[in-house]
Amino acid sequence: MRRIVVLMVFALVVAACSDDVPVSTSGAETTTTTAVADSTPPTSDEDRITVAALAVGALVRDFNTFGSGHRFTEVLIQSRIDPNAGGKGRFTADPGRLLTVTEKVAIEDALVDAGPYRWIDDPAEFRTEDLLPLIEGSAIIGVGEVVFDLDGALVPVSLWCGGVCGIWLDLRLVYDGGDWSVVGPEGPMMIS
Repeated sequence: MRRIVVLMVFALVVAACSDDVPVSTSGAETTTTTAVADSTPPTSDEDRITVAALAVGALVRDFNTFGSGHRFTEVLIQSRIDPNAGGKGRFTADPGRLLTVTEKVAIEDALVDAGPYRWIDDPAEFRTEDLLPLIEGSAIIGVGEVVFDLDGALVPVSLWCGGVCGIWLDLRLVYDGGDWSVVGPEGPMMIS
């Protein structure tokens, strides 16, 4: 009896681990087909630029500390990759690489209806020693390096609006039907 139970369990495990999906047919013939699904999102340079720009636009419009629809007097965008962007608290003094012209144009396009903006090299030049913004009502934006995974892309972003006001988080983007879209924050985030 034990041998029959072991054989039945073994047969069930083998059947459960199989890639073959049975297809019903009429008649005595049985056919199987192998399910093949390629749901891996694209990861080209163009996709990297697109998701970074979409994330920055969503951060400024929807995921800032004031809530969706808030308008800043000016958006100051860091011209380098922000190594401190994202919610993982990786604070470092090392500057990231310069954003390319193509990356900057894509980000500008994503911010076209978000109010005035400009590119800055050093965020420290736009705040006081007390961390208050030199331009009242402005926000300093940073974007980190895009990370692609099987679920889409994670884009680390930061928005500092002065004093103890800021948000650092990773935005999840998914690829569906040939387009990228922002789902929302994923993982740890820091808000002050």
